[in-house]
Amino acid sequence: MRMRAETSEPSVREDEAPTEWTPEQQIAHMLELCEAQMESALCESDLAVDALIKAFTGLADTTRSIGALADQLPQELRDSKHKDLDQQLGTIRSQVANAVVAFQFYDKLTQRLGHVRYSLSTLSMFVCDKTQTNQREQWERLFNTLRRLYRTEEEREIFHLMVNGASADEARAQAEQHQITHTAEQAGDVELF
Repeated sequence: MRMRAETSEPSVREDEAPTEWTPEQQIAHMLELCEAQMESALCESDLAVDALIKAFTGLADTTRSIGALADQLPQELRDSKHKDLDQQLGTIRSQVANAVVAFQFYDKLTQRLGHVRYSLSTLSMFVCDKTQTNQREQWERLFNTLRRLYRTEEEREIFHLMVNGASADEARAQAEQHQITHTAEQAGDVELF
């Protein structure tokens, strides 16, 4: 006699299937899955970025401490090596400052992914209501709600292109080209969003 292997997945009998199964509910469920995966990835990346920020903060503090110690060197050592040490410390400070500015990408990324998560949640509720999905005006209302959500130039541009009929590939390519041009023009500037 064979024994049935236990699995972590519950077995579903046909008579236990949901009574109101609809394609819209399945679409909503998949959108919720995407949202949950995104949230999980963001939580994991938050931990990694926090560790990096702590490491760079520690590096900046250590660099300041070394500079203070160098200032306390006897005059004969200061004259010969102090200039080299000051240059090296200046280089480290500059690199740390550049790294901190580069971490702004993460703030922007989490903001944009938060907007995507909200959009997925909103869409999952929307598609389950056939009275809304069958009315063009309701779709326009949904688009207007989502349009106000997007704050960055890249988000607004992709949204505009997609709503006006561009494919996802076309919208990404155009936004990427715009970002390359924008980055070259604004090198060194900090974008506030």
